Amino acid sequence: MVQTTQGRSISSELDWVELHRRLLVSRRDAAMRRIWALALAVGLPVALMPVGVLADSANHTYGLEMEAPNFGVAANGDRIAVDGMADFSVNPKSVEGHGTFTHTDSAGTVKGAGTWRADELLNYQSYGCGIVHFPSGDVILPPNFCGGAVKMSVTLTTPHGVLPGTMTVICIIGPNPPNSIDAKAGEGVMLLVPGIVNFNHTAGGDNIIIQTS
Repeated sequence: MVQTTQGRSISSELDWVELHRRLLVSRRDAAMRRIWALALAVGLPVALMPVGVLADSANHTYGLEMEAPNFGVAANGDRIAVDGMADFSVNPKSVEGHGTFTHTDSAGTVKGAGTWRADELLNYQSYGCGIVHFPSGDVILPPNFCGGAVKMSVTLTTPHGVLPGTMTVICIIGPNPPNSIDAKAGEGVMLLVPGIVNFNHTAGGDNIIIQTS
């Protein structure tokens, strides 16, 4: 059997390539199943509104859905898991939303938990709509399935008191994301609690932004 310079056979090299290809396809298909399941949960008829209905007004409204946990990680390894929903608009900015969060250390021990409430939309950086880029190829979505970074000031309510925070939720949909969906710092959540902890890196999650008007 022919061997490569690293000592592996041509057959094993081909097997590794095929395994890698199947892994990418599997990850793409799993991500698409999560996107479609979430869209069905929040109402597919809304998600299939015609493009013309959505593109004529400068005052757009959106729904951010996080039915499954979205994760962030701090420099010390602590993790945050956030779920919930928010309805927001741009021009003018407004937001209403709520959900829950759980703070764990790097070993998974719960350090705190509670609820969050959206107070103010600080910024929405849109990545566009209607497409997801995968290493194995692009996937076309309904035209109002959107991605971006939704940055909000929030109020965190815990058994020990109320704290202010800044939450950013990132959804990797659209033609102009900063990273591919398989990037290390891609979809998920970041949360800054001043003077206490900064979960400043996303660590995965399931979310979607649906343009509703």
